[in-house]
Amino acid sequence: MTSVLLNSIPSIGLVITELVIGFGVFWLGQLAYQKIFRRLDLNLELFVRDNSAVAIALVGYNFGIILALAGVLDKERVMWLDHLIYLASYGASVILLMLVGAWVGDRLILRRCDCAREVVEEQNVGAASAEAGVHIANGLILSAALGGQSGTWIVGLVCWCMGLGVLVLVSALYPRVTQYSVFREICKRNNPAAGVALAGLLIATGNIVRVAFTPDFQNWAESFTQYLVVLGFCLLALALIRWLADVVLVPGVKISDEIVNQATPNLGAGLVEAFAYIAGSFLLAWSV
Repeated sequence: MTSVLLNSIPSIGLVITELVIGFGVFWLGQLAYQKIFRRLDLNLELFVRDNSAVAIALVGYNFGIILALAGVLDKERVMWLDHLIYLASYGASVILLMLVGAWVGDRLILRRCDCAREVVEEQNVGAASAEAGVHIANGLILSAALGGQSGTWIVGLVCWCMGLGVLVLVSALYPRVTQYSVFREICKRNNPAAGVALAGLLIATGNIVRVAFTPDFQNWAESFTQYLVVLGFCLLALALIRWLADVVLVPGVKISDEIVNQATPNLGAGLVEAFAYIAGSFLLAWSV
């Protein structure tokens, strides 16, 4: 019994050190969000103005960091010191790439909304939900792009850029699928249902990108052909999910009408649509 405890002490120490570094990365990431990305006073917004929109966006950003850190925790390192140094450097890279992804979200994915104003000044829950979806999707993409046992930083960055490109493309095509002005609903009507539904789509897309990039890198031609085939198949399947949501989850009801064609948008309908996308992405992940 004593020998078992003695042998487990180094492992316990490593885990505790990893937690300390992880929480340090988490704290620095939140500080960067507050001081660099949004430039706001979190205490004022959360505890004086009771701004739920800022809380939603911030939680999505923090959750994205946690998901991204999963990419390094599954890497094998012979020496524990090497592992901790790698975790710290990886964490710093995650913070930087999460900020870049947030900027891409503002400028390209949610470009028709002034998210900073909508979230901070207007307390727009729909815009905050969409922003949170961008952060979580970015974290999912980073967890696969920078994770695994093979490949280099260059490969990871290329995969990450491809993943962000897919998010931009999907967000541009989404209004054509829904047949309503998604961003007008979110920004002009402060429609929380539309924002939640878009967030679900973005998270599902990020999860599909994660699945596509999960296999270890072999070489540029072979691996990227495999990535693109899996990614294309999953995205086509995801396009059918919204139709299935109308038919299977809420038969006799059109989700779009519930979200936009009512005086008070039906948040429940937005949640159902978001669930359909995310659940479908996990079913696809387990199938391919």
